[in-house]
Amino acid sequence: MKNSWTGGEVAGQPVGNGGDNLAVAVHRCEAGAFERLIEHFEQPLFTYAHGILQNAFDAQEVVQDAMMRAHRALTRQYDEARCAALALRPWLFRTVRNLSLNKRRGKRDKLEQPLESFDDGRLGPFINKQSSDLERKEEVEMLKRAMSLLPCDARELIVLRFMEEMSYAEIAKTIGQSEAALRGKVFRSLKLLRDALEQKGVAYAM
Repeated sequence: MKNSWTGGEVAGQPVGNGGDNLAVAVHRCEAGAFERLIEHFEQPLFTYAHGILQNAFDAQEVVQDAMMRAHRALTRQYDEARCAALALRPWLFRTVRNLSLNKRRGKRDKLEQPLESFDDGRLGPFINKQSSDLERKEEVEMLKRAMSLLPCDARELIVLRFMEEMSYAEIAKTIGQSEAALRGKVFRSLKLLRDALEQKGVAYAM
């Protein structure tokens, strides 16, 4: 498989959700390490950035910037001990979050574009898996519209908790809030989405 950044072949080694020792491998400039990092994290980071920005072009730009910053930090700025101790997934998501919020602030006076795409394989509890193909397509479209109506922070938490299936500890590291505070915010965000989905007649399995 060709990597979308480097054009090189992506190595097939599995990577755990946290990145395991991938940060160390990138730090050591091991062959294929950075390509594996991109292959594993590029799409989840794009989904997250897209949930904040609601613009595919901006989200891709943010992810590219985040990956360049990650490569620079892991290979030049951090020593091996820091790379070994790094919680890679929350660190990458936090980088994307900061860049996305900065870009969003820079465009706060402009109208947001509608949500353009979701991978319906990642929609977890919000889509009825027993639906027909046509029903699923309609439900996904309704979910897009419902998500686009939510506040930015609610969209962000729904993506992290229910689409990326992050633990509260990982989310806390990503956005810099306590787990106790996050539990309440996730509950309220989910209620907002449920209300929006119910208004549109979408079945969910929560």
